[in-house]
Amino acid sequence: MKRIIVFRFHKDAEVCRNRIILIKKFNPSIKIYGLFGGKEEDYDGFKKILEKPYLESIYLIPVKDNSWKWKNGDLALVKWYNEIGKYIDFEMLHLIEWDLLIFGPLKKIYNKIPKGGIGLTGLTPLKKIEKDWDWISKEPGKTEWKNLLDYSKNKFGYKKDSFASLGPGTCMPKSFLKKYSKLKIPELVHDELRIPLFGQILGFKLYDTGFYKSWFNKEEHKIFNCLDKEINISKINRELIKKNGRRVFHPYRKKLNLSDGGMAQ
Repeated sequence: MKRIIVFRFHKDAEVCRNRIILIKKFNPSIKIYGLFGGKEEDYDGFKKILEKPYLESIYLIPVKDNSWKWKNGDLALVKWYNEIGKYIDFEMLHLIEWDLLIFGPLKKIYNKIPKGGIGLTGLTPLKKIEKDWDWISKEPGKTEWKNLLDYSKNKFGYKKDSFASLGPGTCMPKSFLKKYSKLKIPELVHDELRIPLFGQILGFKLYDTGFYKSWFNKEEHKIFNCLDKEINISKINRELIKKNGRRVFHPYRKKLNLSDGGMAQ
């Protein structure tokens, strides 16, 4: 399977360079393209630091609203695809956030995601978490999700059980992006609901990456979370020395010492 990486970032160029070096250490032959969601005035500075040999190119998301870029990673990726991605030869795209740590080859880390499948982190039936997940248990997300479901039912005849996911670690085939980019996607709720929803609508099978093993679990949050609670480096190192320890962590926003294979600061 021919893979590419789209590296999504918005700040801390030196940390980003450190993270790209880590990715290349395990995936030397996979090309990495940048998706920059920071301030437009900072774009040239990031290009000087991160373009070749680190990134093949850096695409500036043409939107000024930071909250839009945060919630709409899928729509930002569609903009990138329409201008750049559709001209690239690949089968699977990995959208990797700048604060996502992956210690291993993507082929191995994503070995449960087959060709043509969509890999989503924390994939779970929405009915299991809808009462506790703030995104849809509270407004405005509750009404937005209802409106998105109504749109999907009326336009596409959607009748399936819906899924939720977490953004970091998503992968998707080019065939999905080709179809998704041609749809008019309502800017309702966010990509963690839209990607599994439209994946179903477009006939793609959904798979769990396995990066996030249990929702609303305090112990799990010490390894992987989307609560802005940075993972402790000592916890990372303890997992890495285990034969079958965890190899994916989020979020971590500091540089790593990559010399001699050491990962501690």
